[in-house]
Amino acid sequence: MSGPDIITMGCRLNIAESEAIRQMAADQDDLIVVNSCAVTAEAVRQTRQAIRRARRERPDARILVTGCAAQTEPQTFAAMAEVDAVIGNREKMEPSSYISPFGSSEVENQLLSASRFSTGSKRTDYEAYARSRRARA
Repeated sequence: MSGPDIITMGCRLNIAESEAIRQMAADQDDLIVVNSCAVTAEAVRQTRQAIRRARRERPDARILVTGCAAQTEPQTFAAMAEVDAVIGNREKMEPSSYISPFGSSEVENQLLSASRFSTGSKRTDYEAYARSRRARA
């Protein structure tokens, strides 16, 4: 395999961004990126369906969800057992988002997913949380 699998839902902008993501994550062969759409409830449903299908087809791959549906409903996608991480629209264009952005436990994965989203002026600091958990262990 050569680079990540990219599943693109929705508009032309997502298609262009998906190509940029493919280049940024070119060395991540075990990665599936789902670039989601939230224009309609049907688009969100199809995104969830595509995630489940991707997990069935590649059970050992890491699945990262981004795009408009992930931005508007991050908890929905973070709660899916098939999803390893969720990142927001701003982070999806940062190359560092694709370099093993996954925690070492399910709880850390969910916190990582939540930390990728700004909520007003407050932002969860996942890295500080992870350091404090390691210090306690």
